[in-house]
Amino acid sequence: MDTHGVGFSVPKNFKVETNNAEEFTAGNDALYLSILPIQDEWVTEDDLADAVVAMAEELKYDRIQEGDAIDIDDYTGYYIKGRKDGVNAAFFTLLDKESSTNLIVVFVYADGYEDDTVDIAASFYAYDK
Repeated sequence: MDTHGVGFSVPKNFKVETNNAEEFTAGNDALYLSILPIQDEWVTEDDLADAVVAMAEELKYDRIQEGDAIDIDDYTGYYIKGRKDGVNAAFFTLLDKESSTNLIVVFVYADGYEDDTVDIAASFYAYDK
C-alpha cells in the first residue's frame, strides 16, 4: 500500500497474495485481509457510513454483531461486524483525514480470531509518500 501512504501490521505468518496500487490481499489459515484504496477527495464521512450500511444489506448478514464510527490514527470512518453462513466478517470504510486516500478494508476470520482482527485494524496509519 506504499503507493497510497498506508501502513499497518499483520501477523508474521500472513502470506501476501496481492500487493499493488489497486489492492492488497493477504491471510493465513484463520484470518484474511483485503484492502481496496480509493483516491477521491470528495468522499465524506457520511459517504463512508452509507457504504458500510450498503455492504451489510448487500451481504444479508445472518447476524450483525456491532457497527459504529471509528477513529484509527490518521483515519476516521465506520465499521460493521457480522456473521453469515458461519463465517465472521468485518468491514471498514476509512477516510484519511489529511489526503484523498480512502480505504475499504475487509476481514474474514475464524472463531477466536476477533482480537487479531482488531489488532490489525488498530495498526493502520497514514504516512507521506
